[in-house]
Amino acid sequence: MLWSMLFPSEATLEKSEMLNAVNAIRIEGCQCGNKRMPPVSKLKWNEKLERSALSHASDMAKHRYFSHYSRKGEDVGKRVDKFNYNWLVVGENIAEGQRNFQEAMQDWLKSPSHCKMIMDPKVDEMGIAKSGRYWVQHFGKRKLSRK
Repeated sequence: MLWSMLFPSEATLEKSEMLNAVNAIRIEGCQCGNKRMPPVSKLKWNEKLERSALSHASDMAKHRYFSHYSRKGEDVGKRVDKFNYNWLVVGENIAEGQRNFQEAMQDWLKSPSHCKMIMDPKVDEMGIAKSGRYWVQHFGKRKLSRK
């Protein structure tokens, strides 16, 4: 679900809670598999990343598949491009079947590759969406614009 489609106060609360949960892990550092990940800077919420996450979650829910690639074979970079997110770095976590964000977050942290994505120091923005049974978390860092 696109959180801003909820009542505005609920949308802000949901986004804030998810962002705070991810940032709490990032600023403390954590163990990702057999690798200790040091603390990294906090992320900011990004609406374009949220919309791209919702698009992928909705497509997976509608067509009942689970993949980091779209049905057309597009990776996260190509999918984020469609939302005019001018990225330098982009990444994605997906999950299926968790009842709430806390469960999705726990499962991502148990997976070394997903955990490392959460702890990636190269990203500084995030958006998350859920559609049906599917969670998508997009991360990014934008290119600096030249004027």
